Order: sequence, then C-alpha cells, then structure tokens
Amino acid sequence: KMKGGDELVKTLDKALAATNISDKVQFYYLKDPNPSSEEEFQNYENDLPVLVVTGLDISPETKFLTKAFISFIGIVFVASFSVGALSFNEVLVDRLDAEVQAGTADLSWVQDLAAPTFLAACVTQLVHEASHQAVAYKDRFKAGLPTILPSLQTGLSGAITPLETSPPNLKSLFDFSMAGPLSGLIISAFFMYSGLELTAFMGPDAQSQLPSLPLQLLRSSALAGGMVEWLLGEGILAPGGGTILLHPFAIAGFVGLISNAIALLPIGNTDGGRISQSLFGRKWARVISGLSLLILVLSGLFGLDDANILLSYVLIITIWQRNPEIPCRNEVDDVDYGRVALAIAGAMLASLVLLPLP
Repeated sequence: KMKGGDELVKTLDKALAATNISDKVQFYYLKDPNPSSEEEFQNYENDLPVLVVTGLDISPETKFLTKAFISFIGIVFVASFSVGALSFNEVLVDRLDAEVQAGTADLSWVQDLAAPTFLAACVTQLVHEASHQAVAYKDRFKAGLPTILPSLQTGLSGAITPLETSPPNLKSLFDFSMAGPLSGLIISAFFMYSGLELTAFMGPDAQSQLPSLPLQLLRSSALAGGMVEWLLGEGILAPGGGTILLHPFAIAGFVGLISNAIALLPIGNTDGGRISQSLFGRKWARVISGLSLLILVLSGLFGLDDANILLSYVLIITIWQRNPEIPCRNEVDDVDYGRVALAIAGAMLASLVLLPLP
C-alpha cells in the first residue's frame, strides 16, 4: 500500500522509465478536474483522484519578445517613478529650471539622486525572484524568467514567474509561491524602516535634496503609512494633500511592500493564486480568483482604493493571465497545517499593507 501520492508518483516514474515511451509521455496524479454530478456530491465521490496522461511537455507557450517588451516597459516605469519622485521636491525643480534657463543644464545630478530609489526597488524584486528560484532548485523543477509588470502609481506592480516544469506536489508549489512575496516583504520593510530612520536624522540641507511622495499615495497602505507616522511623527500624513520628503530607501521600501503584498492576492497564476490552489484545489481557486477580482474592481469603483493601485493591477492581470497553469505531479495530497498557518499570516500581512490608513 502506498503511503501517499508522492510515493505513487515515484513508483510510476520508475516503471515508466523502463518502457520505450518514457521520453514521450508524462502523468499527473490529480483530483478529477471534470465537473461533479449531484449524485457524486451526495455519495462523497467528487474530487476523486485520477491519473492524467499527457505529452512530455505541456508548459504553456510563451512569446519571448512580448515578455521581454513588457519587462522593458516595467523597468522604464520604475526608472520614471524614481525620477518622478524628485519632481515633487520644489527645491530640485527650481534648481533644474534655473539651469535650463541659464543654458547650463546637466542632468547627471538628477540621475545621481534618482539612482538609489531605482536600485533599491530593483533589489526588493531581485530578492523576491531569487527566493522563487531557490525553492525551484531545491525541489528540482524549473521556473522561467519573470515578466516585470509596470504600475502607473508606483512604477512596479511585481512580476509573474512562469513554471516550466511541474513542481512535485502542492507543498512545493506553496513553498515556491510564498517564498518570493515573504522575502520581498521582509527586505522591503527593512528598506522602509532604514530609509525613515535616515530621513528622521538628516539635517535640513540634506533633506532638501530628497525625493518626495504624495501623502495620498502613502496613505493607501496602513502598514507603510503607520511606519511613517511612527518614525516621523504622528499626524504627518493627515488628509489634505501635499507631499513628504523621504530617503530613497523609504520610497523603494514602500514600492516593495505594495508590489509584494499585491503578489499575495489570490488571482490567476500569480503567487497568491498558486497559494490558493495549493490550499483549496484548482476548482475552488478559480472561484476565489473570480471573487477577488470582483472585490478589487468594486473597491476601486466605490472609493476604497483612492490611489487606484489595485484597480490598475486587476487590469494588467486580466490582460496578461490567460494561459492555464502547469499542474503539479501530485495534486492529491494536501498541504500541512503549518503551511496553512503561514498562508493566514501572509494574508493578514498583505491586508495590512493594502488596506488604506484610517
């Protein structure tokens, strides 16, 4: 008697390796993907395990040039956001205007001031992607290159990392999906805290050269806004418009918090969607994805997302995510309670980041 799906898959792999079709077919141990009848529900026979046999390669076709173009646009948006954050600083705008009128404009100092924000934001995403690849390497499956997703509000919406070969089981899929956002949130929180500390202890002359963000944008995150008020003074983000000078690390940390929290939303083939699939199965994950999209759209339409960060993300994901996800070799065995607890903690953390400051 087999102890579980993993043992069954290994046994069948050994048997298949001894045949002359091992390089032509692949099988998956899945819960029956066909719709369940009323009789099957009544007899508790829905979602029975089945073996699905396919060709060796069932990874979705991806258009390399399209992905490269989207990623290029994403990088351009991050760079534009880094420069745009300087435009909210009137001292820097006046300096550039004076140089232009005098015919001595030199944009090298603009690049120097924008570079720390751009590079730190890139580091948060690199840590995210490196964590994905580390899990894939550990569990011996392949993940492709990420597609960087742009954002009109923060420059970066995150990235979609495709699966090129199947994870061994749902536990592996969960670990792969959770590792990126969790490590990204940790490094982003570190950047934001460090940047706010540096901002607080800067002299007036140094602060006058800092980039700036609108208060409304910072208020879109309860966690990020709370950190700003905790370290820079309660009430500093009071409603009423305006901007606030921040160290580049704080701005990059804010961008990283938003993009990594967004990645945990249970939508499509994103990290959050894969976590949902590992917890609830394919059928329920699709239902949860649809409900999540509806909630995000309604929150944007009825003023719960003033910065329209979530609404923009929904638009990108709806356009970009149309291919089905490659299955795990074993999707029958459930994840353990420790991973369920981690998923709940991740959902709570993402909520703190994405819900607006009261």
